[in-house]
Amino acid sequence: MRKTYIIIVLVATLVVYASVLVSPGQLWIVGFLSMLIPFFLVFHLLGALWTINKLNRVFFYHLITLIIGLPFILVTFRIHVNQEGTEKFSVLSYNVRVFNNYAHLRNENFESSKKMVEWSVSDDSEIKCFQEFYNKNDSDIFNVVEKMRAAGWKHVYFKKLFIDRSKAEFGAVIFSKYPIVNQGAIYDDEGKYQKAIFADIRYMEDTIRIYSIHLKSMSIDVENVIDAEKLSRSYKQTVHRLRNGFVYRSGEVNLLARHISESPYPVILSGDLNDMPYSYSYFKLRNILSNAFEKAGNGFGFTYNGKLFFLRIDNQFFSTSFQIHGFATHREIKYSDHFPIKGVYSID
Repeated sequence: MRKTYIIIVLVATLVVYASVLVSPGQLWIVGFLSMLIPFFLVFHLLGALWTINKLNRVFFYHLITLIIGLPFILVTFRIHVNQEGTEKFSVLSYNVRVFNNYAHLRNENFESSKKMVEWSVSDDSEIKCFQEFYNKNDSDIFNVVEKMRAAGWKHVYFKKLFIDRSKAEFGAVIFSKYPIVNQGAIYDDEGKYQKAIFADIRYMEDTIRIYSIHLKSMSIDVENVIDAEKLSRSYKQTVHRLRNGFVYRSGEVNLLARHISESPYPVILSGDLNDMPYSYSYFKLRNILSNAFEKAGNGFGFTYNGKLFFLRIDNQFFSTSFQIHGFATHREIKYSDHFPIKGVYSID
């Protein structure tokens, strides 16, 4: 009986681990299987600790499954010391949630909006990528492009998703203190914009490509996930939206990976993946680029500022041409539902 149980659990573990290698666009159920990876890791860790004094077959079974799952442990928790280096530059990525200017987010006298704009402008990163960006040229608060240019970020690529009746602009943007020599956006084969932009930037004697991305949101109500009673009433809708999110993001990240493979320059990719590190999206990018948190981050690196606080959905990835000297999640900046992340790089 014990042998049968071990075999069943081992097979289930390997299937769950392998789920990140299969596109949800081909088999949507793998999106849900990959969400089980942290639970399997905890299960095998507790099992190994429980049987460590016996050093029997069960202990080694748990130990082996933990070793196989080492890549998932490494994407979860890291400890690093910042490295010294010369001629470094920083890349900031921040989902600013339209600087809290949605009707349901508006704050008294726009206090949090002012603070978020002020912090975004004052941050000293030479390159800044913003998702869910908002700009209004005739506003003293939200004329962010003007403020950035006045502060020294004179080179701007702003891909506007739409412009409302008041002439306010929404979209994605890359600011740079270095010249932008080329720019563009990623579209699917049918010409649909994929909420991913890039800028080719002249840095010293080199040209580098910076991507700013915002993959498909899960579009789920957090309350329906954390409240058991609400979940029991809306679980079909939640599952449907999760499934659609897994499938859509797999298509987005496949297009993105293809675009990166055709880049003539070394790449740094920043943005909101809307997916956890135990996902096809994350591992698809991880297979072609290095992850900044894994190489230079500390702790768990959670980036979501909400009730599901344990999510790390904002990331930076980079080509092997770069060296990373530090990576930080600015959890002290609590104005948006995402924390800003920053990587410090040099180029070989």
